[in-house]
Amino acid sequence: MKISFRRVQTKILLSFLLLITLAGVIGGIAFLYQGSINRYQAYKDDLNELRHLMAQIDVLQKDFIVVDARDEVFMGSGKSKNITLIETNIRESKKLLARLNENPTTKEFNLNQKIQALTEAREKYNRLFELLRKRIRERGFKSFGMEGRMRDYVHFLEKVDVDKELVLQLRRHEKDFFLRKDLDYKTKLHQTADKLKRKIVDSPLDDKRKETFMEYIADYEKMFDLIVEIEQEIGFDSKKGLRGELAKIYEQINNEVQSLFEVISFYVEGLIFRARLIVIAALIIMLVTGGFFAVYFSFSISQPIIVLDRVAKSVVKGLRSQDEFLDRITTDDEVGDLAKNFKIMLQKLRTSIQEAEQRNEQLQEFISQEKQRSWENEGFAVFGEILKNNNDNIVKQSYEIITELTKRTNSVQGGLFIVSGSDEAPYLELTAAYAYDRQKYLKKRINFGEGLIGETWREGDTKLITDIPEDYTFIKSGTGILKPTAILIVPIKTDEKIEGVLELASMQVYEQYVIDFIERLSRRIATNIAAVKANEKNLKLLAEAQDFNKQIEEKELELQRRVKEYDTWMQEFEAKLNNVSEESAIFQMILGKIYDGIIITDEKFTILKVNTFILRKFRYKRSQLEGQSVDVLIEADYKNIIDLKDRKFQLNYKVLNKRTTGKIIDQFGNQTLVQMVAGKLEVERKIFYVFLFNELSQEDVAMFNKGDSFLSQN
Repeated sequence: MKISFRRVQTKILLSFLLLITLAGVIGGIAFLYQGSINRYQAYKDDLNELRHLMAQIDVLQKDFIVVDARDEVFMGSGKSKNITLIETNIRESKKLLARLNENPTTKEFNLNQKIQALTEAREKYNRLFELLRKRIRERGFKSFGMEGRMRDYVHFLEKVDVDKELVLQLRRHEKDFFLRKDLDYKTKLHQTADKLKRKIVDSPLDDKRKETFMEYIADYEKMFDLIVEIEQEIGFDSKKGLRGELAKIYEQINNEVQSLFEVISFYVEGLIFRARLIVIAALIIMLVTGGFFAVYFSFSISQPIIVLDRVAKSVVKGLRSQDEFLDRITTDDEVGDLAKNFKIMLQKLRTSIQEAEQRNEQLQEFISQEKQRSWENEGFAVFGEILKNNNDNIVKQSYEIITELTKRTNSVQGGLFIVSGSDEAPYLELTAAYAYDRQKYLKKRINFGEGLIGETWREGDTKLITDIPEDYTFIKSGTGILKPTAILIVPIKTDEKIEGVLELASMQVYEQYVIDFIERLSRRIATNIAAVKANEKNLKLLAEAQDFNKQIEEKELELQRRVKEYDTWMQEFEAKLNNVSEESAIFQMILGKIYDGIIITDEKFTILKVNTFILRKFRYKRSQLEGQSVDVLIEADYKNIIDLKDRKFQLNYKVLNKRTTGKIIDQFGNQTLVQMVAGKLEVERKIFYVFLFNELSQEDVAMFNKGDSFLSQN
């Protein structure tokens, strides 16, 4: 079969064969390079996984020191969640290092020594962690390990009756060391222990108990020193001891892995660069070849056919300038004849269309005007009925208005804002919203001049926005947020005042007749809103007045009841007071003859009453003492009359003969020795404490200063 290179079919076939061959060459090169890149990338992924595993081990190790070292479960069993995770990650890292060592890429780049160094470092890390784990468990926590034994010793020492303050100091130095890791507290603990030993030696305890306590102190010090040594071995912070060594090994492993990663990355980047150069060069050749064939076929074959196709399609849009394109086809073949016949047909068609368009334009204009008038009249009728209803509920009426308006204007969403608040601080409140064929329950408040709606409120002019800001808020539909094409914001105003704002959003630009309709409707809505507000205000004032009258009546009834109760109580109190006052005067006169000073306190030892002797003798005013603690006035030994632990009197109201020696402090801090008795009284289920005293004579004071017991003389 003879092949003719003048035929269009042959030329097209050869062109495509050449392009397919070039594409195959590019694909083969890309496949070879991609295989190498994938192999090196897998090696990099293993390195990344190793680095991630070691990072997890380091984090778990630090968490183990912080958490498990104070976990009683770990101290008892030696197991914890962190240890299990560390052991799992160590096994995984071991497998990963073995896989890297056997990878051909390791031999290709001569990385065996670095992989071996990583393996040794990981094993060293594992050994040090095991040692750290062992030391932490030996140290113990609370009732476990050395700390547990040390606590047993100190609990025994707390039973020492010599000096409990020194035992408390031991515990405080112990805890300060555990908290701050400062060796100064170790020295302080030993010094305190020495003081406690000397106290025990000088105490009246028998020799056997002394020896037992001394042994426990020595065991306590020894155990504390062992814990300090273990803490030093573990490391007082993350840079010292075993913790510091673990941190250094982790840093070494991380640096080695990073070094390997950079070597492989450098080679992969070079390989990718060479592959890109080859592919780009092949693509350029393909583009040049394809461009050549495209230009050739475009001018020799495709161009006349494309012109005819464009002319045919343009007829649907209108008969304009098609003759110029048809005149460019000058070939003497079937395509040229087709162009001439098409030109004649267009001329006849153009004449017929012009006549039909003139008649159609006139008819469409008349229909459009009638449709707009009908739409407006129907709308005003519907909204007129809505405005007549629900005059006592502005929220319900607002919802009906915005629902009907959104549907009638083919909007996707709408909102009706009404001016609320006081005259000094007004704001727009979203009363009703409707979007995507359903009611929306939203809360929104807009201040004067805030945003586009606030500007419309301030300026009082309608805004039609087609260039919608990116941050403008829209209501979500069931499938997400659909950004409208146009937003119409119309003030709801009367001739005197703006009552609110209408906001509508549509997927189409609002026509002018729709805008005019909404503006005229907004004036009717404003008048209705003003009337509804006035009605609601009157109803609210009426309800408030009724509530106020009801509250006044309830308060009057309550006041009358309280007055009656108060009169009854006063009568009962005056009767009791008449019976008690005579007895109280007699008792006070008798006590005044026997004792110089009388002090009465409540159950919390707060002074309620003092007699005039105390005020005159010790130069106080009554307001300076009453309401103060009894310690302000009295300094005495309460062992015989007060339980110091519970701050309660040991004596009952029948015992007032047990005496003690105390001091009375005057206003200027001077002290006067007195002989005192005290007791407890219960009156009508209330507890009172009474302190009675006499001033000591000069002979008694001299005997007291010599150290003799005044009580033994009496």
